[in-house]
Amino acid sequence: MLKSPFEVTILIEDHPCEVMGVISSTGLKATVDNVKLGDNTTDHIVLFEKEVQKDDLIKLKSHSIKVLKFNDSKVWVRTKGCSVCKILYSSNVIVEKIKVIKERTLLYTLLVPNTIAFKEFLANLTSQRIKFTVLSIYEISSNDLTDRQMEILKLAYKMGYFDDDRRVTLTELAKQLGISTPTLEEIMRRALRKVVKYYLDKVG
Repeated sequence: MLKSPFEVTILIEDHPCEVMGVISSTGLKATVDNVKLGDNTTDHIVLFEKEVQKDDLIKLKSHSIKVLKFNDSKVWVRTKGCSVCKILYSSNVIVEKIKVIKERTLLYTLLVPNTIAFKEFLANLTSQRIKFTVLSIYEISSNDLTDRQMEILKLAYKMGYFDDDRRVTLTELAKQLGISTPTLEEIMRRALRKVVKYYLDKVG
């Protein structure tokens, strides 16, 4: 039983995502390129193989809260979130990376605080009859920043979170990243503790 936080890679097949469902059922020549979880919504970036047509947007709007065309081939789609998104957002796990492998198959990289939280997360997936495969479990060294932690620290620094006049708030950063403020606070706390430990070990 792992006691320290660990990173999990999990594959979810037959994903119940509404946007992917629309793409599959209507024959749209498009893929979901990125996904961001929210409290009651999920944002998707949809990439089309060719120029987006008006009929394509109408099909997406039929199952969405909001659809915004970025350019000729990229569309932002917001939905109420599927069962997987809701489980991820409400569970005691942190989503570090989401990768679309193929139609309705997604690869998630998760940061999990302990074994109990992981078992509860898997039980929630099972209760919703979600088809999943755990591909890897990697115990995180207390000295290693994860990719997600590094990404967030860099963004926080760039946007002025560490400036004397603090040009951006934690809430504003969380909104930019598409995660809740408490989740961001926890990521920042863990990341900064590692940075401080690394520095103290170097100078000590």
